[in-house]
Amino acid sequence: MTTPPNYSYSVSVDTEGTFTITPEAGAPESPITVTVPNTTITYTLTPDTAAAMVFLAPEVSNDPDKDLTWEITDAGRSIVITDSDADEEDSICVKLVTGFISPDPQVKNEPV
Repeated sequence: MTTPPNYSYSVSVDTEGTFTITPEAGAPESPITVTVPNTTITYTLTPDTAAAMVFLAPEVSNDPDKDLTWEITDAGRSIVITDSDADEEDSICVKLVTGFISPDPQVKNEPV
């Protein structure tokens, strides 16, 4: 049995919403070809990306068998995508989505 790889990428997003995705530690350039079931792909926001920016649910399309799953980790600074199936398929499209989290508005409940 082959151990599934974990490919890692750093992601920076500027104020205009431009994404720069950089492979780390030998990860392949896009497109990523999955040949082993349960391959994981981890995207992590770089320290120079605004601290209030986090990953949100990705936009996944062309995945009729629902082979991709995802999990947001590290307080929103990373997203891990797992491809559970290495069957031959057309390209699955995954668009990363980020957003800003506001500071806590300090809402207080005081029943009357």
